[in-house]
Amino acid sequence: MKAIYRLLPVAGLFLASQIVFGALPAGAGELFTVKNVHVDVTADSAATARGLAQAKGQREALTLLMQRLTLPEDWDKLPPVDDGMAQNAVSGFQVADEKASSTRYIADLIVSFQRGAVRGILGRSGVPYAETQARPALLLPVLEKDGTRILWEDDNPWRKAWNERDLAGAMKPLIVPLGDIDEMSLVPVDKAVSGDAEALKTLADRYGAADAVVALAKASPRDGKTVLDVTVTHYGDPASQEPIQRSFEDETLEGAAAQAAQGMLTSLGIQWKRQIIVRDTRIRELNATASFANLGEWQKIRQGLGSTPLITGMDVMGITGGAAELHLSFKGAPERLALSLAQQGIALSPDGAAIQGPSADGADTGMSPVAEPGDDASAETRVPEEGGFLTPEERQTRRRDPMDAMQGAAADMAEQTIESGRHWVLKVQP
Repeated sequence: MKAIYRLLPVAGLFLASQIVFGALPAGAGELFTVKNVHVDVTADSAATARGLAQAKGQREALTLLMQRLTLPEDWDKLPPVDDGMAQNAVSGFQVADEKASSTRYIADLIVSFQRGAVRGILGRSGVPYAETQARPALLLPVLEKDGTRILWEDDNPWRKAWNERDLAGAMKPLIVPLGDIDEMSLVPVDKAVSGDAEALKTLADRYGAADAVVALAKASPRDGKTVLDVTVTHYGDPASQEPIQRSFEDETLEGAAAQAAQGMLTSLGIQWKRQIIVRDTRIRELNATASFANLGEWQKIRQGLGSTPLITGMDVMGITGGAAELHLSFKGAPERLALSLAQQGIALSPDGAAIQGPSADGADTGMSPVAEPGDDASAETRVPEEGGFLTPEERQTRRRDPMDAMQGAAADMAEQTIESGRHWVLKVQP
């Protein structure tokens, strides 16, 4: 990938505007790590069993990761994972709860993968995928059993089941609150179930969560088993989300709770992926004004742009005291881009009007496609090569002296033609 970065001084202060596209978004390390991969293999020797188990765990982890990033209707299109594919994609793994005999090996693995390698596998398979996690939400797990509802109690098996899941690595990350005295008083179980907006927002703000999710599980016996009827409801999410309802059953309440927690975590991720996944991968362009009040806000905008996987390139056309003129190339519709940027705390809007999410019909919004993946696009809009963007060496060679940038800025700005479509505005979300 090639990109041009033009820099201008602001009030005597040089604002470095080098953005590394393809850098891991916040939380992406968790997204590309699969935890709790259980392996149990018997072989002729402990060493053989260990090797077979770890290879098996890496294959299973890669399959789980690809499913995490894609939608269920596309899972049958995912390539079968063999040892070579898994080993080439793995960046490292850890072993927990390891047990071994002379012929048997049991362990739980934590497997981390190279983002570029996984992108390459999915790209070659033609399966649309998501790399943008939703902003973390606060989770309140309420269990209703025998006419009684519990939330904060230590013996809440529903709460315990969620705490045992990998909540940070999910497409919709969740935070289970600690449950101290203040929190119990702020959001008692009845307020959680009724969706008290003020109380839920106050508690979510304590954890830096974007919204709150109340998971109400109603336990009842049925044919000698425990059935959990679960309803997950969003509160405070700016993009309206329908409640999710599913039922689970097991021999024990603990078993049903474990199934339900994992199942609802997956369902929340699927709900988010349906909003964020881009099936039309053509590259589009837009011009935007990044408005900022101080250096900190400008840095946050730069970091947000660099951490958004839908953005494939950026050209800084000029900077003044409180604004930067940008030219962005990106995949998908602008509404999808706005939703993705919102997870980084950046608001993108046309002519200053806020975008809430993708249009219902997926209609184009005036941005015409400028390149298909693989086309010989211009330097400013070139589609990134598989596995990443500029290397550190390439970034170093393409850095320009600020004085050079100042001398060429006027000509560069004159050559830039503003598209006939809408102009856009970037701001840090309040």
